[in-house]
Amino acid sequence: MYPNKSLVGLVLPAVLAATALTACGGSSGGGSASGGGSITIGILHPFTGNYAGVGAASLGGAKVAAKLINDAGGIMGKKLVIKTADTLGDPADAVPALNKLLNVDHAVAVVGPGGLEAGSTIPILDRNSIPYMLQAGNTAFDKMSDKWGFRTNPSDSQLSVAMAVFAADQGYKRAAMVFSTIESAQTLKAPIADQFKKLGGTIVADLNLTPAQTSYNSEVVKVLNSKPDVIFTQMEPPTASVFLNNMEQTAGLKIPLVGSDITAGSDFISAVTPARATKVVYSLTGASPPSGAGSIFAAAYQTVNGTAPLSDANYGYDATIVLALAIQQAKSTKGQAIVDAISKVSSAPGTVVQSYADGLKALEAGQEINYDGASGPMDYNQYHNVFGPFQAVKSDASGKAVVVKMLTAKELEDAQAK
Repeated sequence: MYPNKSLVGLVLPAVLAATALTACGGSSGGGSASGGGSITIGILHPFTGNYAGVGAASLGGAKVAAKLINDAGGIMGKKLVIKTADTLGDPADAVPALNKLLNVDHAVAVVGPGGLEAGSTIPILDRNSIPYMLQAGNTAFDKMSDKWGFRTNPSDSQLSVAMAVFAADQGYKRAAMVFSTIESAQTLKAPIADQFKKLGGTIVADLNLTPAQTSYNSEVVKVLNSKPDVIFTQMEPPTASVFLNNMEQTAGLKIPLVGSDITAGSDFISAVTPARATKVVYSLTGASPPSGAGSIFAAAYQTVNGTAPLSDANYGYDATIVLALAIQQAKSTKGQAIVDAISKVSSAPGTVVQSYADGLKALEAGQEINYDGASGPMDYNQYHNVFGPFQAVKSDASGKAVVVKMLTAKELEDAQAK
Protein backbone atom coordinates (compact mmCIF):
# COMPACT_ATOMS: atom_id res chain seq x y z
CA MET A 1 0.00 0.00 0.00
CA TYR A 2 2.90 2.36 0.47
CA PRO A 3 5.66 3.75 -1.72
CA ASN A 4 8.34 2.18 0.46
CA LYS A 5 7.17 -1.38 -0.02
CA SER A 6 9.39 -2.68 2.77
CA LEU A 7 7.34 -1.17 5.58
CA VAL A 8 3.71 -0.94 6.57
CA GLY A 9 2.81 0.50 9.97
CA LEU A 10 0.94 -1.78 12.31
CA VAL A 11 1.37 0.32 15.41
CA LEU A 12 -1.07 0.00 18.30
CA PRO A 13 -0.44 3.52 19.68
CA ALA A 14 -1.80 4.96 16.45
CA VAL A 15 -5.02 3.03 16.99
CA LEU A 16 -5.30 4.29 20.55
CA ALA A 17 -4.59 7.86 19.50
CA ALA A 18 -7.24 7.76 16.81
CA THR A 19 -9.74 6.24 19.23
CA ALA A 20 -9.02 8.88 21.85
CA LEU A 21 -9.51 11.59 19.24
CA THR A 22 -12.86 10.06 18.36
CA ALA A 23 -13.95 9.85 21.97
CA CYS A 24 -13.45 13.60 22.24
CA GLY A 25 -15.71 14.20 19.27
CA GLY A 26 -12.45 14.82 17.47
CA SER A 27 -12.01 16.78 14.30
CA SER A 28 -9.02 17.23 12.11
CA GLY A 29 -7.71 19.45 9.42
CA GLY A 30 -6.47 22.77 10.69
CA GLY A 31 -4.76 24.66 7.90
CA SER A 32 -4.78 27.61 5.58
CA ALA A 33 -8.21 27.53 3.94
CA SER A 34 -8.78 31.15 2.98
CA GLY A 35 -12.58 31.43 2.87
CA GLY A 36 -15.04 31.71 5.75
CA GLY A 37 -16.91 28.77 7.21
CA SER A 38 -16.15 25.10 6.91
CA ILE A 39 -17.23 21.91 5.16
CA THR A 40 -17.62 18.70 7.18
CA ILE A 41 -16.97 15.16 5.99
CA GLY A 42 -17.81 12.34 8.39
CA ILE A 43 -15.96 9.10 9.09
CA LEU A 44 -18.46 6.31 9.86
CA HIS A 45 -16.59 3.32 11.27
CA PRO A 46 -15.91 1.40 14.49
CA PHE A 47 -13.38 3.14 16.73
CA THR A 48 -13.89 0.86 19.73
CA GLY A 49 -14.51 -2.88 19.94
CA ASN A 50 -13.12 -5.76 17.93
CA TYR A 51 -12.79 -3.77 14.71
CA ALA A 52 -11.41 -0.51 16.09
CA GLY A 53 -8.43 -0.86 13.78
CA VAL A 54 -10.70 -0.34 10.76
CA GLY A 55 -11.79 3.05 12.05
CA ALA A 56 -8.28 4.02 13.11
CA ALA A 57 -6.92 3.32 9.63
CA SER A 58 -9.69 5.21 7.85
CA LEU A 59 -9.41 8.19 10.19
CA GLY A 60 -5.63 8.22 9.92
CA GLY A 61 -5.89 8.50 6.15
CA ALA A 62 -8.66 11.10 6.28
CA LYS A 63 -6.65 13.27 8.69
CA VAL A 64 -3.78 13.30 6.21
CA ALA A 65 -6.11 14.23 3.37
CA ALA A 66 -7.66 17.04 5.43
CA LYS A 67 -4.25 18.50 6.25
CA LEU A 68 -3.19 18.52 2.59
CA ILE A 69 -6.57 19.86 1.44
CA ASN A 70 -6.52 22.74 3.94
CA ASP A 71 -2.87 23.52 3.22
CA ALA A 72 -3.82 23.88 -0.45
CA GLY A 73 -6.57 26.37 0.35
CA GLY A 74 -9.47 24.18 1.37
CA ILE A 75 -12.60 23.34 -0.60
CA MET A 76 -14.19 26.34 -2.31
CA GLY A 77 -11.98 28.39 0.00
CA LYS A 78 -13.49 26.77 3.09
CA LYS A 79 -11.75 24.68 5.73
CA LEU A 80 -12.39 20.92 5.64
CA VAL A 81 -13.33 19.50 9.04
CA ILE A 82 -13.36 15.77 9.76
CA LYS A 83 -15.90 14.43 12.26
CA THR A 84 -16.12 10.85 13.46
CA ALA A 85 -19.00 8.53 14.35
CA ASP A 86 -18.21 5.35 16.28
CA THR A 87 -20.40 2.47 15.08
CA LEU A 88 -18.76 -0.02 17.48
CA GLY A 89 -18.95 -2.40 14.51
CA ASP A 90 -22.61 -2.99 15.38
CA PRO A 91 -25.58 -2.25 13.08
CA ALA A 92 -27.77 -1.01 15.94
CA ASP A 93 -25.14 1.28 17.47
CA ALA A 94 -24.31 2.63 14.03
CA VAL A 95 -27.73 4.25 13.57
CA PRO A 96 -27.56 6.88 16.37
CA ALA A 97 -23.89 7.49 15.53
CA LEU A 98 -24.80 8.29 11.93
CA ASN A 99 -27.79 10.41 12.93
CA LYS A 100 -25.53 12.58 15.07
CA LEU A 101 -23.04 12.85 12.22
CA LEU A 102 -25.77 14.16 9.91
CA ASN A 103 -28.02 16.15 12.24
CA VAL A 104 -25.50 17.61 14.72
CA ASP A 105 -22.21 17.64 12.83
CA HIS A 106 -23.89 18.36 9.47
CA ALA A 107 -21.61 16.16 7.39
CA VAL A 108 -22.21 16.69 3.67
CA ALA A 109 -20.58 13.36 2.73
CA VAL A 110 -19.38 10.26 4.56
CA VAL A 111 -16.30 8.04 4.39
CA GLY A 112 -17.73 4.62 5.27
CA PRO A 113 -19.63 2.64 6.33
CA GLY A 114 -17.94 -0.75 6.55
CA GLY A 115 -19.58 -4.08 5.87
CA LEU A 116 -20.68 -4.68 9.47
CA GLU A 117 -22.95 -1.63 9.61
CA ALA A 118 -23.76 -1.08 5.93
CA GLY A 119 -27.21 -2.68 6.13
CA SER A 120 -28.49 -0.34 8.84
CA THR A 121 -26.83 2.88 7.69
CA ILE A 122 -27.05 2.92 3.89
CA PRO A 123 -30.85 3.42 3.93
CA ILE A 124 -30.35 6.48 6.16
CA LEU A 125 -27.66 7.88 3.88
CA ASP A 126 -29.91 7.31 0.86
CA ARG A 127 -32.92 9.00 2.47
CA ASN A 128 -30.81 12.03 3.28
CA SER A 129 -29.15 12.15 -0.18
CA ILE A 130 -25.68 11.84 1.37
CA PRO A 131 -22.81 10.62 -0.85
CA TYR A 132 -20.81 7.90 0.88
CA MET A 133 -17.54 6.14 0.16
CA LEU A 134 -18.22 2.53 1.11
CA GLN A 135 -15.30 0.67 2.67
CA ALA A 136 -16.55 -2.90 2.66
CA GLY A 137 -15.32 -5.96 0.84
CA ASN A 138 -18.67 -7.76 0.68
CA THR A 139 -19.23 -9.31 -2.74
CA ALA A 140 -22.88 -8.24 -2.50
CA PHE A 141 -21.68 -4.78 -3.52
CA ASP A 142 -19.92 -5.99 -6.69
CA LYS A 143 -22.92 -4.82 -8.70
CA MET A 144 -23.98 -1.91 -6.54
CA SER A 145 -26.96 0.04 -7.88
CA ASP A 146 -27.12 2.78 -5.23
CA LYS A 147 -26.27 6.09 -6.88
CA TRP A 148 -25.13 7.60 -3.57
CA GLY A 149 -22.46 4.99 -2.85
CA PHE A 150 -18.93 4.54 -4.25
CA ARG A 151 -16.66 1.76 -3.00
CA THR A 152 -13.07 2.92 -2.47
CA ASN A 153 -11.48 -0.46 -1.71
CA PRO A 154 -11.37 -3.55 -3.94
CA SER A 155 -14.08 -6.17 -3.46
CA ASP A 156 -13.56 -9.37 -1.52
CA SER A 157 -13.87 -11.07 -4.90
CA GLN A 158 -10.50 -9.48 -5.73
CA LEU A 159 -9.10 -10.06 -2.24
CA SER A 160 -10.09 -13.72 -2.48
CA VAL A 161 -8.20 -14.11 -5.74
CA ALA A 162 -5.16 -12.41 -4.20
CA MET A 163 -5.18 -14.77 -1.21
CA ALA A 164 -5.48 -17.85 -3.41
CA VAL A 165 -2.84 -16.67 -5.90
CA PHE A 166 -0.35 -15.89 -3.12
CA ALA A 167 -0.86 -19.31 -1.51
CA ALA A 168 -0.45 -21.08 -4.85
CA ASP A 169 2.67 -19.05 -5.64
CA GLN A 170 4.14 -20.20 -2.32
CA GLY A 171 3.66 -23.80 -3.43
CA TYR A 172 0.84 -24.67 -1.05
CA LYS A 173 -1.49 -27.44 -2.27
CA ARG A 174 -3.70 -28.47 0.67
CA ALA A 175 -5.74 -25.76 2.37
CA ALA A 176 -7.94 -25.68 5.46
CA MET A 177 -10.63 -22.97 5.56
CA VAL A 178 -10.94 -21.49 9.08
CA PHE A 179 -13.29 -18.50 9.19
CA SER A 180 -15.39 -16.58 11.67
CA THR A 181 -19.13 -17.06 11.35
CA ILE A 182 -19.73 -13.34 10.75
CA GLU A 183 -21.03 -12.50 7.28
CA SER A 184 -18.06 -10.43 6.14
CA ALA A 185 -15.78 -13.41 6.75
CA GLN A 186 -18.13 -16.00 5.29
CA THR A 187 -18.44 -14.18 1.95
CA LEU A 188 -14.71 -14.68 1.38
CA LYS A 189 -14.74 -18.46 1.63
CA ALA A 190 -16.31 -19.63 -1.61
CA PRO A 191 -14.31 -17.38 -3.96
CA ILE A 192 -11.03 -18.30 -2.21
CA ALA A 193 -11.80 -22.01 -2.46
CA ASP A 194 -12.89 -21.74 -6.09
CA GLN A 195 -9.77 -19.82 -7.12
CA PHE A 196 -7.42 -22.08 -5.15
CA LYS A 197 -8.92 -25.13 -6.85
CA LYS A 198 -8.51 -23.49 -10.27
CA LEU A 199 -4.82 -23.06 -9.44
CA GLY A 200 -4.43 -26.75 -8.61
CA GLY A 201 -5.09 -26.70 -4.87
CA THR A 202 -7.37 -28.86 -2.72
CA ILE A 203 -9.60 -27.87 0.21
CA VAL A 204 -9.09 -30.46 2.94
CA ALA A 205 -11.10 -28.89 5.79
CA ASP A 206 -13.79 -26.22 6.23
CA LEU A 207 -14.40 -24.93 9.77
CA ASN A 208 -16.43 -22.02 11.11
CA LEU A 209 -15.47 -20.36 14.40
CA THR A 210 -18.11 -18.74 16.58
CA PRO A 211 -16.46 -15.52 17.82
CA ALA A 212 -15.29 -14.96 21.39
CA GLN A 213 -15.14 -18.56 22.60
CA THR A 214 -12.69 -19.51 25.35
CA SER A 215 -11.38 -22.54 23.44
CA TYR A 216 -11.14 -23.79 19.88
CA ASN A 217 -9.29 -26.99 20.73
CA SER A 218 -11.75 -29.24 18.89
CA GLU A 219 -11.46 -27.10 15.75
CA VAL A 220 -7.67 -27.15 16.02
CA VAL A 221 -7.68 -30.95 16.18
CA LYS A 222 -9.89 -31.14 13.08
CA VAL A 223 -7.54 -28.83 11.20
CA LEU A 224 -4.48 -30.83 12.19
CA ASN A 225 -6.13 -34.13 11.26
CA SER A 226 -6.81 -32.82 7.74
CA LYS A 227 -3.04 -32.29 7.24
CA PRO A 228 -3.13 -28.94 5.42
CA ASP A 229 -0.02 -27.07 4.34
CA VAL A 230 -1.82 -23.70 4.57
CA ILE A 231 -4.81 -22.22 6.41
CA PHE A 232 -6.98 -19.55 4.77
CA THR A 233 -8.61 -17.33 7.38
CA GLN A 234 -10.45 -14.24 8.50
CA MET A 235 -11.40 -13.94 12.16
CA GLU A 236 -11.71 -11.31 14.85
CA PRO A 237 -8.57 -10.48 16.87
CA PRO A 238 -9.81 -12.11 20.13
CA THR A 239 -10.90 -15.22 18.24
CA ALA A 240 -7.53 -15.43 16.49
CA SER A 241 -5.71 -15.04 19.80
CA VAL A 242 -7.47 -18.06 21.30
CA PHE A 243 -7.20 -20.14 18.13
CA LEU A 244 -3.47 -19.58 17.68
CA ASN A 245 -2.84 -20.16 21.37
CA ASN A 246 -4.67 -23.50 21.13
CA MET A 247 -2.77 -24.35 17.96
CA GLU A 248 0.58 -23.53 19.55
CA GLN A 249 -0.15 -25.59 22.66
CA THR A 250 -1.35 -28.59 20.62
CA ALA A 251 1.21 -28.86 17.85
CA GLY A 252 3.26 -25.69 17.68
CA LEU A 253 2.92 -22.95 15.08
CA LYS A 254 4.00 -24.75 11.93
CA ILE A 255 1.16 -24.22 9.43
CA PRO A 256 1.13 -20.81 7.71
CA LEU A 257 -2.05 -18.73 7.77
CA VAL A 258 -2.98 -16.66 4.72
CA GLY A 259 -5.43 -14.03 5.91
CA SER A 260 -7.41 -11.06 4.65
CA ASP A 261 -6.49 -7.43 5.30
CA ILE A 262 -8.17 -7.73 8.73
CA THR A 263 -5.25 -9.91 9.85
CA ALA A 264 -2.82 -7.08 9.03
CA GLY A 265 -4.46 -4.68 11.49
CA SER A 266 -2.57 -3.51 14.54
CA ASP A 267 -5.38 -4.78 16.79
CA PHE A 268 -5.06 -8.24 15.24
CA ILE A 269 -1.26 -8.31 15.56
CA SER A 270 -1.48 -7.10 19.14
CA ALA A 271 -4.07 -9.74 20.03
CA VAL A 272 -2.16 -12.70 18.60
CA THR A 273 1.20 -11.11 19.54
CA PRO A 274 3.89 -10.15 17.03
CA ALA A 275 5.90 -13.22 18.07
CA ARG A 276 3.17 -15.54 16.79
CA ALA A 277 2.26 -13.41 13.80
CA THR A 278 5.81 -13.29 12.50
CA LYS A 279 5.95 -17.08 12.53
CA VAL A 280 2.86 -17.94 10.53
CA VAL A 281 0.54 -15.05 9.53
CA TYR A 282 0.57 -13.64 6.00
CA SER A 283 -1.97 -10.92 5.19
CA LEU A 284 -3.20 -9.69 1.81
CA THR A 285 -3.87 -5.96 1.69
CA GLY A 286 -4.47 -3.38 -1.00
CA ALA A 287 -1.23 -1.93 -2.38
CA SER A 288 -0.20 1.61 -3.24
CA PRO A 289 1.75 2.66 -6.31
CA PRO A 290 5.47 3.06 -5.56
CA SER A 291 5.52 6.73 -6.56
CA GLY A 292 3.22 9.66 -7.21
CA ALA A 293 0.18 9.66 -4.95
CA GLY A 294 1.60 6.82 -2.86
CA SER A 295 4.74 8.81 -2.05
CA ILE A 296 2.76 11.94 -1.21
CA PHE A 297 0.46 9.96 1.08
CA ALA A 298 3.19 8.07 2.94
CA ALA A 299 5.31 11.17 3.61
CA ALA A 300 2.34 13.20 4.81
CA TYR A 301 1.02 10.33 6.94
CA GLN A 302 4.28 10.15 8.86
CA THR A 303 4.15 13.92 9.44
CA VAL A 304 0.51 14.05 10.51
CA ASN A 305 0.22 10.81 12.51
CA GLY A 306 3.79 10.18 13.61
CA THR A 307 3.89 6.59 12.31
CA ALA A 308 4.16 4.70 9.08
CA PRO A 309 0.70 4.30 7.49
CA LEU A 310 -1.68 1.79 8.99
CA SER A 311 -2.86 -0.97 6.68
CA ASP A 312 -5.77 0.28 4.51
CA ALA A 313 -5.37 3.92 5.62
CA ASN A 314 -4.88 4.84 1.97
CA TYR A 315 -8.55 4.06 1.30
CA GLY A 316 -9.71 6.68 3.82
CA TYR A 317 -7.21 9.12 2.33
CA ASP A 318 -8.34 8.60 -1.26
CA ALA A 319 -12.03 8.69 -0.32
CA THR A 320 -11.58 12.08 1.34
CA ILE A 321 -9.55 13.50 -1.56
CA VAL A 322 -12.12 12.33 -4.14
CA LEU A 323 -15.00 13.83 -2.15
CA ALA A 324 -13.14 17.13 -1.75
CA LEU A 325 -12.30 17.34 -5.46
CA ALA A 326 -15.91 16.49 -6.35
CA ILE A 327 -17.26 19.26 -4.10
CA GLN A 328 -14.73 21.67 -5.59
CA GLN A 329 -15.64 20.66 -9.15
CA ALA A 330 -19.38 20.92 -8.44
CA LYS A 331 -18.97 24.15 -6.46
CA SER A 332 -21.69 22.76 -4.24
CA THR A 333 -22.18 20.66 -1.11
CA LYS A 334 -25.53 19.31 -2.34
CA GLY A 335 -25.56 15.52 -2.48
CA GLN A 336 -26.67 15.20 -6.10
CA ALA A 337 -24.06 17.68 -7.29
CA ILE A 338 -21.29 15.82 -5.43
CA VAL A 339 -22.37 12.43 -6.82
CA ASP A 340 -22.48 13.82 -10.36
CA ALA A 341 -18.93 15.18 -9.95
CA ILE A 342 -17.22 12.12 -8.42
CA SER A 343 -16.61 10.28 -11.68
CA LYS A 344 -15.71 13.55 -13.40
CA VAL A 345 -12.74 14.09 -11.09
CA SER A 346 -11.59 10.47 -10.70
CA SER A 347 -11.89 8.85 -14.13
CA ALA A 348 -10.65 9.41 -17.67
CA PRO A 349 -10.63 11.54 -19.70
CA GLY A 350 -8.82 14.34 -17.99
CA THR A 351 -5.40 15.40 -16.81
CA VAL A 352 -4.00 12.83 -14.38
CA VAL A 353 -3.42 14.38 -10.95
CA GLN A 354 -1.99 12.66 -7.90
CA SER A 355 -2.62 15.21 -5.17
CA TYR A 356 -5.40 17.50 -4.05
CA ALA A 357 -3.26 20.57 -4.67
CA ASP A 358 -2.64 19.63 -8.30
CA GLY A 359 -6.28 18.71 -8.77
CA LEU A 360 -7.44 22.02 -7.31
CA LYS A 361 -5.04 23.97 -9.52
CA ALA A 362 -6.27 22.16 -12.63
CA LEU A 363 -9.93 22.64 -11.74
CA GLU A 364 -9.40 26.34 -11.11
CA ALA A 365 -7.79 26.53 -14.56
CA GLY A 366 -10.93 25.02 -16.08
CA GLN A 367 -9.36 21.62 -16.85
CA GLU A 368 -10.89 18.16 -16.57
CA ILE A 369 -9.01 15.94 -14.11
CA ASN A 370 -8.48 12.23 -13.40
CA TYR A 371 -7.31 11.60 -9.83
CA ASP A 372 -5.07 8.56 -9.37
CA GLY A 373 -4.79 7.84 -5.68
CA ALA A 374 -2.58 6.31 -3.03
CA SER A 375 -4.53 3.05 -3.37
CA GLY A 376 -4.33 3.07 -7.16
CA PRO A 377 -6.52 4.47 -9.94
CA MET A 378 -9.92 5.66 -8.73
CA ASP A 379 -11.63 4.70 -11.99
CA TYR A 380 -15.14 3.72 -10.93
CA ASN A 381 -16.97 1.26 -13.17
CA GLN A 382 -20.72 1.25 -13.80
CA TYR A 383 -21.24 -0.33 -10.38
CA HIS A 384 -19.17 2.32 -8.59
CA ASN A 385 -16.39 -0.18 -7.86
CA VAL A 386 -12.62 0.22 -8.27
CA PHE A 387 -9.86 -2.31 -8.96
CA GLY A 388 -6.31 -2.37 -7.69
CA PRO A 389 -3.14 -4.29 -6.85
CA PHE A 390 -2.52 -6.27 -3.65
CA GLN A 391 0.48 -7.10 -1.50
CA ALA A 392 1.25 -9.89 0.94
CA VAL A 393 2.65 -8.59 4.23
CA LYS A 394 4.04 -10.32 7.31
CA SER A 395 4.62 -8.86 10.75
CA ASP A 396 8.14 -8.58 12.07
CA ALA A 397 8.99 -9.14 15.73
CA SER A 398 8.16 -5.52 16.59
CA GLY A 399 4.64 -5.62 15.10
CA LYS A 400 5.45 -3.79 11.89
CA ALA A 401 4.78 -5.51 8.58
CA VAL A 402 7.21 -6.26 5.82
CA VAL A 403 5.93 -6.67 2.28
CA VAL A 404 6.90 -10.12 1.00
CA LYS A 405 5.18 -10.12 -2.39
CA MET A 406 3.37 -7.74 -4.75
CA LEU A 407 0.49 -8.87 -6.94
CA THR A 408 -0.51 -6.55 -9.77
CA ALA A 409 -4.10 -6.02 -10.85
CA LYS A 410 -3.18 -7.64 -14.20
CA GLU A 411 -1.81 -10.77 -12.46
CA LEU A 412 -5.02 -11.15 -10.49
CA GLU A 413 -7.20 -10.53 -13.52
CA ASP A 414 -5.27 -13.20 -15.47
CA ALA A 415 -5.54 -15.69 -12.60
CA GLN A 416 -9.27 -15.11 -12.27
CA ALA A 417 -9.71 -15.69 -16.01
CA LYS A 418 -8.12 -19.17 -15.89
